[in-house]
Amino acid sequence: MASTGDDEDASTASNAGIEPSDERAGPSGTDLTRADGSGTSDGVVPATVEDASGYGLSLTLIGGVLLALAYYGYIAVTGPQTFGQAIPGPFYLLVFALLFVLELFQSRERGAIAVVRATVLALFYGGLTAFAIEGSVYLWRNPGVALNGYVGVTVLAVSLVVAALAYFLYLSALESNAAGK
Repeated sequence: MASTGDDEDASTASNAGIEPSDERAGPSGTDLTRADGSGTSDGVVPATVEDASGYGLSLTLIGGVLLALAYYGYIAVTGPQTFGQAIPGPFYLLVFALLFVLELFQSRERGAIAVVRATVLALFYGGLTAFAIEGSVYLWRNPGVALNGYVGVTVLAVSLVVAALAYFLYLSALESNAAGK
């Protein structure tokens, strides 16, 4: 839709007669006044669905599936097989390296924060991946472990909830850190 230049921006026109002290609604129309009625907000705006990035949601879903498979990997390693029986150990190191490089280049930050974040994510997701590979091979050889009584569905459901809670806590920590600055 082309603009003639005479039209004002809709947001400018709708806020033209409002003084800054009269603004009480947030971007989604929610009231930002304090509970004590003081009339000022603390600056914290509730998160919306649009705030969750596709990257974060993807990591959460992948993390949930990896967590479910890692559960079976832990059962396999503590039980009938040894760690590294599914694939040779150097391939696990390659997974850690790939995750580190991908996260380092994907990061919005630069410097020490990016390196620390990439290291933590590579260790976390690399560990999950290593146990998930072991769990996948264990489930391939023993499918009854997950199929009997639909235990695998329950493990997957719990894993997805745990991954979503972990992502929620991560976003909450970022939000509280940003509010503290």
